[in-house]
Amino acid sequence: MRAPAHQRSLVPFVALCLTILVGAMLGALLLNTAMAATAYEMREQRIELAQLSEHQQFLTQQVERRGAPAALAAAAAELGMERGEGTSYLRLEDGAIAGPAAELVGSD
Repeated sequence: MRAPAHQRSLVPFVALCLTILVGAMLGALLLNTAMAATAYEMREQRIELAQLSEHQQFLTQQVERRGAPAALAAAAAELGMERGEGTSYLRLEDGAIAGPAAELVGSD
């Protein structure tokens, strides 16, 4: 006759199941916390991007406004600049100046 088999305890199995369950719950909690932190960071980045985009539009409008011909003429007049008489050209073959500026160059 054989000796009766020892009955196994359920405690290690229950402990293993509880450990797996607690580990899964902690993993889900950490994952959820990380996702929430990332969502807040993305929101802050979107706000900063919107502010920078608005500032870029302001600067672009300012450049366009200051680069307009009338604004450039007014800025040149404030600096004491005068309007040119016409276009003059420099001939590279002989170094002569052709046009209204030829009268301003003295002879050597």
